[in-house]
This record gives sequence, structure tokens and C-alpha cells, in this order.
Amino acid sequence: MPPDSAGRMALEFASDEDLLDRLSARPHELVYLVGSAITAPSRGGEPGVPRVEGVIALIRGEYQRASELQRFDAALEKEPDNRYQAAFRHLLRTRDQDVANAVIRRAVLQARRPSQLFPGLPADSDDHEQWRALEDDVDGWHLPPAADALGQVLARAPATARPLVLTSNFDPLVSISVRRAGGSAYMAALHGDGSLSGVDGQGCLVVHFHGHWFRTDTLHTPSQLGQDRPKLSASLSQLISSRTLVVLGYSGWDDVFTRSLIATIRGGLPIKIAWAFYPGDEAVIQRESGRLLEALRPGIEIGRVMLYKGIDAHVFLPRLAERLAESTAPTSGPHHAGDSGLRSGDSGAASGASGAHHAGDSGSRSGHSGQFFAGESGLRPIVPPTDPDAASSHTAGSLADVLGTHAEAACAPGHGAPGMPAGTGASSHAPSSMSSGTNPFQKAGMLGLAVPSYVERPADAGLAEALEGGAQIVVVRGDFSIGKSSLLLRADRAWHSGTGAAVCRLDLQMMRVDDVNLYFDEFFAEVGRAYGQSFKGWREVQAAASQRPLLLTLDEFGGLTPEVAQRFVPALYRVVTQLAGSMRVVVTTRDPIAEVLASFELSNPNLGDWPEVELRPFTEAELGRLLALLSPRARAVVEHERALVHERTKMLPKPAQCLCFNLWKDEAAGASDADLALRVRKKESYR
Repeated sequence: MPPDSAGRMALEFASDEDLLDRLSARPHELVYLVGSAITAPSRGGEPGVPRVEGVIALIRGEYQRASELQRFDAALEKEPDNRYQAAFRHLLRTRDQDVANAVIRRAVLQARRPSQLFPGLPADSDDHEQWRALEDDVDGWHLPPAADALGQVLARAPATARPLVLTSNFDPLVSISVRRAGGSAYMAALHGDGSLSGVDGQGCLVVHFHGHWFRTDTLHTPSQLGQDRPKLSASLSQLISSRTLVVLGYSGWDDVFTRSLIATIRGGLPIKIAWAFYPGDEAVIQRESGRLLEALRPGIEIGRVMLYKGIDAHVFLPRLAERLAESTAPTSGPHHAGDSGLRSGDSGAASGASGAHHAGDSGSRSGHSGQFFAGESGLRPIVPPTDPDAASSHTAGSLADVLGTHAEAACAPGHGAPGMPAGTGASSHAPSSMSSGTNPFQKAGMLGLAVPSYVERPADAGLAEALEGGAQIVVVRGDFSIGKSSLLLRADRAWHSGTGAAVCRLDLQMMRVDDVNLYFDEFFAEVGRAYGQSFKGWREVQAAASQRPLLLTLDEFGGLTPEVAQRFVPALYRVVTQLAGSMRVVVTTRDPIAEVLASFELSNPNLGDWPEVELRPFTEAELGRLLALLSPRARAVVEHERALVHERTKMLPKPAQCLCFNLWKDEAAGASDADLALRVRKKESYR
């Protein structure tokens, strides 16, 4: 490459074809870093999270007086090249952070479309359960071509690839696109310093490092986003040094991520970066992104950073998805029913890898520096909805109790069969026929109370026996995806003598376990909600439970930090003991409870005896009860391949549910016997 005017080698930019060849050669060794252009509308009039001017219009709507509007416009005029951050800076000065969060919620909800569960949008509120239900309604979101295709790419990745997306967006569209394509996703919403080393789940991990549309604050201004985060920086450096980082729809910021990136490059680690720019004109890229290019230059000069021009994400990602689908398609026969279709996507006039920012991002103008927002807490697997009407007879009233908040039992949406009594499952349900019109199987999330494919196992009876036998704290133990959360959802029914009890269900992965005080605030607030009251401490819990029994379930108990556990667990045990028979606690863990308590540096003998109920893989009879819900034709195909089904499922509920879900879907779409047999033999049918 010839030298530039300063005597340095001039930058070279590769083409979209070069990038396509590179990413399709090793598709499972990539980390995607995506910005607002990926989830922004690809063309005018398309639903989606609005761009900068649309968000500014929402902020403007917060002001009614003429004098306020004049001051708002003046603030924008002072920073014509950074109107987004100027608007939010003014909003924070004249309103507060809660109002800024509400603006982002309204912006993200512009990507919604009517669905069966939510034909209209609910009123804005601080009810997280409401927003979780909306997010879990994957069919109720519009996906622009880039997001839709990215989900297909990620959903096709084998489980061993551990697909990962880092995003500055606040919106959930990347995770939703993965699930819409038949995969599973879980997320970490970060809003403080913290390591990602403890984040674990199944499927594609989506890390929101600027905040999330309802789980955390959404930060926008340099003062908010310029915090030093050494733990997060170390985690990011480790992530990007072990795989190829693919940057799409993201303009680069002067923040923790860019600093980590530059430090990794200068440290001589073998980093590999493919940075895509939307403009096809190299002069435009160098003019708009000069500071970023200078920061990347040490990596560019040694060939560790490659630049690509003319990358419209809404065109490029559908092409990549199609290329990867071709490489993994069967070599004989046409595609059969149940394969996810690939869309080529429309090319937006002004969208793509460096398009204008929108409310899903932190909003700096393309080419100008901005800040990441990152932090800790907010991790939860993302799951699809189950039957919203299947409420427990003595549930605390939270919609999440029915919708599910943990990807345990099973990677695409499914609903309980209409008309099924609450609590029925495959153990008591007659074989279904295709005429019912509703897939009885579920590929992701805890199995709701009305899902007919829930199979009772000895652990169900074991939990009931422990609760009725007087055990005050019971442990449901089992490996990942064995069904712990689905059993936990049925704990109130297992406590027969607790009829009429208040039920408080908590997923500890969703709580602020990084901060003792915030954790207790959330805990008491949630227990209070179970009673329709506002609690601030243990005395209120004791007073309420002495009048009306309390069932408390704690999913992912091992996710507590030692700092929180050392204050919370002894206090919980003391209160449960004092309340005697009027309170029961059920927790889930992957490891024996003695090991979990030891990891908290707590002494098991001082905390009494916690009986354990272990969830084990299916027996032949239990798998048979699940398969009995298939049609006779599909069941016959499975029986012919029974040995292969045993090998692929390892007798675990989730892969068995996934296979049955796909078979039911294929048959409903008119698949032949040969198609169904092919479905059974395909590895991806089990996830």
C-alpha cells in the first residue's frame, strides 16, 4: 500500500465479497459486535426502533411549556454534531433518569407488532413482569432484515461454539431473532463494573454493555458512560483475544470497549478484527471515522485488523445466512418442512454497518466518539411464552409465574394446548392429534402449568413428600436443562397443606446479587408483592406469614455471591425456623447443597438439614409418555429410530422436547414420512 501524506502506509479497505468469504469459512469462531444499524428499520415506513431524530422527538414530547421547548432547542443547537447526547443531557438536567428510561422504552416498543398475546401495547409502567412478557412474545416484534438474518446465523451455530454477541443496543431484537430462528439465547445487561466470567447459560449469549430497555438504566451522556471499569475491560479483552471480532453497524466509541480493544492490540496479543463500514467511499470513511482508524492503525499495520467498505448490514447478513445455510444443507433432496426460511433482506437507503444511531444504541453520530455503558447484574436466559392463562390457584399474581423466567426445561415458542386443565401434563394427557392445531411441545423456557408435554418424574413426588413431611427448606438439584425450573413452578401444588398460601417466585439471576443492600431491597419488595403489600424487612415477612402461609422459591440459588449469601441465608433460615409450619422455601441448584453453602463460606451444620430432591434424565417410560403426544405417524418414525433418539437426547427433557416440537411442526406443514425421518436424523433437530 502506498504511503499517505504523513509518510505512513495508506489504509486499504477490502470488499463485501472478501468479508463474506472470510466469515463463511470459519463461522463458529466469531464474536459479533453490533450497533444500532442492525436493528434499525431498513427503509422508510418500516416498524422499528427509531433513529436519532425519532428519539429526539420523543424527548421533545416531555416538554409542554414554550419556554421549556425553547431551552431544549437551544441545547441542541449548541451541539449540532451530537444532538442525541445533547438531548439526553438536557433531559437528565431537567427531568431525571427514570424519564430517560421511559423514553427508551417507548422507542423500543415502536418495534412491536400486534400478536395473539398482545394485540395492543400496554400502558407504560415500571412493571418489569409486563415488559418481560412482551419480550417473551417473540412473534410480536418486527425484525429488520439484518437482525432477522443474524438470528439465523447464530441459531445454526453448534452448542459447542458458544455463540456470542456484544451490543451497544438497548433493544432485545438480537435475542428475539435467535429464538425466532429456532435457537436459544440468554443475556447479560450490564450497568457497572464486573466480570463476565461467571455468566453462564445455554445458546447464544447477548451482552448489552450500554444498558437494557427495562432491566437496567440506559445511559447516554459522556459523564454517565465514561466510568472506569477494569473488571469488564479485562473480560472484554479476554473475549476478543480468543476469537475473531466482527464489527457490524457500529461506529466505535471512546470508552471501555474501545480502550480494551486498543490495549489488546498494543499489548501484542493475537487479536483478529474484521471491521465493517457502511460507506463505499474510502474518503468518507476516513473523514467520518478518522480517530477510530488512528486507534486501530497498530493492528492494521501488522494485519491483525482488516477494514471492509460498502457493507450494508441489511444486505450483507442475509447473504451470509444464505451462504451458511447452503453449506449445512442436506446433500440430497429438497428442504423439508420445518427448516427455517432465509430472507434476502432489503437494502435500506441509509442503513447498514455505519448507519445513523437509534434508540437501541447510545446515539452518537456515526464517526464521532461516544461511550459504552457497561456493568453487572441482570443476567437471565430469554425464554418464549407459555399459556398466559395458566395461573396457579394460589400464585402471587405475577405474570412471570406463568410465562416462565428461566430456560431450564426446554429453544422456540410453544403454547399449552387450549382447554387443558392447569397442571396436567404428558403423564395424564391422552395422545394428541394434529387436528388440535396447537403444538403441545415447547423448545425453550420452563414448561408452564398448562403445557401438556410436562412429564412427571419421581422428583415431583419427592418434592411433595418433602414439603408435606415438614421440611422447611427443600433443594431441587439437577444438571442444566434437566427441568428444575419447571418443577419449581409446580412447588405450590406439591405443598398440599399450603393451600391459600402466598407464593413468591424469584429467579436470583435476575436480582442484584452484586450489591447486598440492593438485593435485600428487591427481595423484600417481591415478597411484599406476593401479599399485595410493601415490605422493607424481615419483621414484615414474619408478620404476614404468621397470618397467611408463604411459599418462597429461589431459582439458581447457587448464583448468590458470598457477600449476599452470608447475610441472606442465615437470616432466611432463622425466619423459616421461627415460622415453623407456615413458611416453606424451595431452591434449585446444580451442585449438592453442602458444596453450594461451602462456596458461600457458610457452615452447613449451622443451617440445619436441607433435604435434596434430585431430577434425573428420563426413563424409558417417561420418554414414552412424552412421545405419546406425537401423532401415530410421527411416533412410528421415532420408534424406528429409537436408538438414535436415545443417543441424541441422552434421555434429557430439553432435546426430547425440541425433537418432538420440530416433528409436530413439520407434520403440520405437510412433511412426508421421509421428511420426518430426516428430521429425526438431523442433529439440529434436538436443539
